[in-house]
Amino acid sequence: MEQQKEDGVGDKEECLLCRVTYSIYSNFPPMPSAMALNAETGEWFSLDRLKSYSNGYDMAEALGYAWACNCRERAPKRFNEQFTLRDSTGKRLVGVRYRVSAGSRVIASGVTDSQGRTQRTPTDNPQQLSIDAAV
Repeated sequence: MEQQKEDGVGDKEECLLCRVTYSIYSNFPPMPSAMALNAETGEWFSLDRLKSYSNGYDMAEALGYAWACNCRERAPKRFNEQFTLRDSTGKRLVGVRYRVSAGSRVIASGVTDSQGRTQRTPTDNPQQLSIDAAV
């Protein structure tokens, strides 16, 4: 298979995940009303926004599976936390909508699982996160 050159990555070789992601989404025709889903956050966004990215890693990150990237020059997201939400009595909050924020930016959202846990929230560096739950 021929190595695919993408804008924004210089001469660095990208892993198969990033190459395949780029080869699929970069060739889609314009679809102004089509939406894509970030698998980690549940956020919907324009497919044309996804097509605007110049490399497969950025596309994989937008789609929520960049954690699986195996590019040698890319540092993995070292911080990957999962939280368990509980009420004031210590009871786990099951099926509760939540948002995880870093400052004013929402970095994850979803519904707690059967154990009251959030999805894993990866970040590049240590930072203070806040969780808002709709109880």
